[in-house]
Amino acid sequence: GDGSTGTGSSATKLYFGNLPYNCDSALLAGIVQDHAVPEMVEVLYDRTTGRSRGFAFVTMSTLEECERVIKNLDGTLYSGRTMRVNMADRPKPKAPLYPETEHKLFVGNLSWTVTPEMLTDAFQRCGNVVGARVLYDGETGRSRGYGFVCYSTKEEMDQAIETLNGTEIEGREIRVNLALGKRY
Repeated sequence: GDGSTGTGSSATKLYFGNLPYNCDSALLAGIVQDHAVPEMVEVLYDRTTGRSRGFAFVTMSTLEECERVIKNLDGTLYSGRTMRVNMADRPKPKAPLYPETEHKLFVGNLSWTVTPEMLTDAFQRCGNVVGARVLYDGETGRSRGYGFVCYSTKEEMDQAIETLNGTEIEGREIRVNLALGKRY
C-alpha cells in the first residue's frame, strides 16, 4: 500500500436519523447487516444524560452498498419510528448553525420547494441577508412552509416587510412579518 488507507472515508458514510432511543450500535449494525456489512457503526449519545440522541453514522465499504442500505432502510419503520437514512457527506458550513441578528423576519406560506438559498436570493434585494433558513419536519423531512430571514439593520428589515410581503416565490404569495418574540 502507499499509506493512504481508507480511514473511514466519509464518502461512504451514512447518516441514520429518527432512531428509537433504545437502539444502540449493535442493534443498528444488525439492521444494516441484512443489506450489507457495515465497517463502522456509531450511535451518538448525549454527553450529559448518556442517552442516545436518536441518530447515528454508519460507514460502509462502497457507495453501491450505501445506496442499497438507503434504498432498503430509508423511511422504514423501526420500533414505531420512521428511520431516515441518507449520505452523511453533505458539506457542512463551519459557521454556527445559523447566524442570527435581532432584525429577524418570519416568512410564511412558503411553497414546499423553497430552499434557504431561494429565500436569500429573494430577500437580498432589500439588503444584506445575514442568514436565512427554512424549517423542516423532523419526521418527514418536508418543509413546514415557513422560515426566517435575518438582516444586519432594522432599515433593511422594514424595507423587506414593505417590499416582499405578498410577493410570489415558486408560485405562492409569501407572508413577511416581524418574527415573534422581537417587538420594537
